Amino acid sequence: MTETLVALQKKNPDFEVLAATAPRFARYGRILEGLAPKEAVAFARGNALPGERVIYEPSVAGLEADEEFVRAVSQQVYGGMVVQVGWCYGRNLQLNGLEYHKGIEVLVAVTDPVLLLGHFEDLDWGERITYDTAQVEAFFLPQGTVVELHPWCLHFAPCHVCEEAGFCALIVLPQGTNLPLDFEPQREGESALLFARNKWLIVHPEAEALVQQGAYVGLVGENRRLRAL
Repeated sequence: MTETLVALQKKNPDFEVLAATAPRFARYGRILEGLAPKEAVAFARGNALPGERVIYEPSVAGLEADEEFVRAVSQQVYGGMVVQVGWCYGRNLQLNGLEYHKGIEVLVAVTDPVLLLGHFEDLDWGERITYDTAQVEAFFLPQGTVVELHPWCLHFAPCHVCEEAGFCALIVLPQGTNLPLDFEPQREGESALLFARNKWLIVHPEAEALVQQGAYVGLVGENRRLRAL
């Protein structure tokens, strides 16, 4: 257990923060060994400068210029599918929403992030689709960790660990994921959650910007918040 994780656990006595090596992480994903996106990480360190907002770009040419990494993740993780490499960076300590994709997501921790995760099985498909935020679990990833998030893993923007540094992560997904829809989905059943291509999203009522963009409001309970170091 790293000193950073111990410090996080002390700072968040009411929100258990686990290591990604903990057995419970297996419900959401797994750590990948042997992928070394050195060029992409170096590009991110030099160009993704965290501000106060969370920035997400699905496909970044400077990251995809790391051809060795793109080829390795395409072949070894996605079985030869065409992938996109983007990034997510900034400052974030709030849950706000949870999304899932019908396909795996690979995340590379450029900094030390915490992931707030849930599971598709815990969605309540009653009269309204809801998810109780008390079921969210928090996992710490030391920088350099590469993880595969399973298709039914509910996730959203990582949280920063250090106030000064913010967070940065590389995000690999099947090509086209998270781009705008070119059709109007039916607003019933699971389709009510469809927010972008291959992106089903459910948000907390406090996430006003997302609510204004038409995101489905269905997270019930506390809008979980992490305390950074």
